[in-house]
Amino acid sequence: MSRGSRGTEPALQGHGERRDTLADGEKALIEAALAASYGRIGGTVGAAAKLGIPRTTLESKIKALRIDKHSFRKR
Repeated sequence: MSRGSRGTEPALQGHGERRDTLADGEKALIEAALAASYGRIGGTVGAAAKLGIPRTTLESKIKALRIDKHSFRKR
């Protein structure tokens, strides 16, 4: 594997096409799980359970990807 191991290398490259990174895809998945769980991270109905990862891992990824987890909560 070359430089792409940290999620910064474009996954697909083409002429005039959007360049997605692993981090972009991961961020979209996490945001979708947060939306589906109304911002809840832990518990059986939380985003971590939906993604199949530990709560602490999800919290680390949320911080690293600069996701505003509070924006997904019910008001």
